[in-house]
Amino acid sequence: MQIARIEGNVVRMSEPSDLPYRAVQIREVPGDVVDVLQARAAKAGLSLTTYLRNHLVELARKPSMTELYERSRRRDWGVDRATIVSAVRDLREDDE
Repeated sequence: MQIARIEGNVVRMSEPSDLPYRAVQIREVPGDVVDVLQARAAKAGLSLTTYLRNHLVELARKPSMTELYERSRRRDWGVDRATIVSAVRDLREDDE
């Protein structure tokens, strides 16, 4: 299983043996939430810690909306703004 590591705005995947593990403590989790998570972990045949770690790894693998937005702004889409605006205006005129 690979583990996600965040470097700046980039998520890098590494093998678990490549990374030091660190403990994370989450306080003030409502009891009913813990009960639901424990039940889900048990149903999956996992400890609560393993269940939560797996979900945190998946969460870190997926870019946030801010990260996606920043990537898209830096990306060369192969078309400039003026061309897009012109095409939209042409389409709007065709609809009239």
